[in-house]
Amino acid sequence: MMRLFLTLVLLVSGLIPAQAQPDSSLEEIEQRWADVTIRDVNDDSLPTMLRAFDRTWHTAAGSDALDMVTKGNAQGMHHEESGYSGLYDVRNGYIEVFFDDETCETLQACCRRCADGHSLLIVMLGSHAGFDKELLLSYDYDPQACRLTPDEKAIDGLPKVTDLNMMRIHELPQTGDELEVVEYYGDDVTEYRFAWDGSKFGLSKKNIQCYDCVPVEIEGEYYIQVPFEGAEPTIADFVDIYFSNGDVLPEMLGDIRSAWHRYRMNKTLPSHTTFLLDKNSGYMRYERKWQDGNLSVAEMCYWNCTDRRHKVVAQSIASYEDGTFLCGQYDGYSFSLYDAETRSMKQVELDDICVGDVSLFDCSNTVMQLPRTGKDIIAKKYTETGVDTEVLRWTGNKFRTKGNKILNVKPNN
Repeated sequence: MMRLFLTLVLLVSGLIPAQAQPDSSLEEIEQRWADVTIRDVNDDSLPTMLRAFDRTWHTAAGSDALDMVTKGNAQGMHHEESGYSGLYDVRNGYIEVFFDDETCETLQACCRRCADGHSLLIVMLGSHAGFDKELLLSYDYDPQACRLTPDEKAIDGLPKVTDLNMMRIHELPQTGDELEVVEYYGDDVTEYRFAWDGSKFGLSKKNIQCYDCVPVEIEGEYYIQVPFEGAEPTIADFVDIYFSNGDVLPEMLGDIRSAWHRYRMNKTLPSHTTFLLDKNSGYMRYERKWQDGNLSVAEMCYWNCTDRRHKVVAQSIASYEDGTFLCGQYDGYSFSLYDAETRSMKQVELDDICVGDVSLFDCSNTVMQLPRTGKDIIAKKYTETGVDTEVLRWTGNKFRTKGNKILNVKPNN
């Protein structure tokens, strides 16, 4: 009878699905990781150490990373079912995953050889939902004890987040031995490089840029300074002015900044986001497809004036639902005039830089489609009956309207 009972228990238990391991939050990991040794780690290969790490600190991004490990070498992989994007570099022992959901979880991991024969596992866990937060962890692997011991000394020289308004983005070394950190705080953007010496990462380079967005009065008018290197600013410098200052940017604006920062650090973008920077054409474009099917588009570009002193800079943000302009709270357009003599720019109204009637171009119903090629702007005014379209032609110093509108065009983006 007892044997039959045990047999039934085993059969029933086999029918009950095993419960999934709950995810660990960044806050929990941040508070406890330094006190938890990870045991039963059979070797120092990246897949083995990462599995042991995920067994202790389970995250959705960690699960996706392990899923990618099982598929072998994968550059630019995207998994439709779970929604992750990433790459796994078997040769260099590097993996990165960006999880495409509302939390925008991300994970980077790599390993480096220590001078004492041990190995160092470095893991970066982050969330990029509007305001970026990244947590950097390091472990010493002891081949004799087969365990990963938290090693805070290896990363002790890296900058610490001391304020809720401070943000850091990390780039672990896929090749080479330098770890990069970009820190955003107030108007300052500080770029660090830390070199691995066999026991710890030491500072090898530090560069501070100040994006002071507080207007400065010059001859009775207010300007914003434009920091740049070289003879003149590029489109990247103007994008920095809008999206690299240390202020906390809400929702979609924060998502644009996150995409820009990941792009400039050559990090993998989530599958729902595209980011293009064409320096030769002086053009930037961002696109984000949201879970409800809506599309957000941001563009920036500039025009050189014939006086060789000024540039006109434009920014446009628009959101669409089934091709129809939504006019969300962050949608709209703006123009600025850059002055090479003062290395600064000021915001201007459209009628300051456009000849002709611009009264119909209201931010509440008009999308300015900026050019990547050519010089002209396509202005689309969305109405209940369709779309009125007009071309703003660039003349070398200003735009000109001709009133050649195409009325009641079927809405599209």
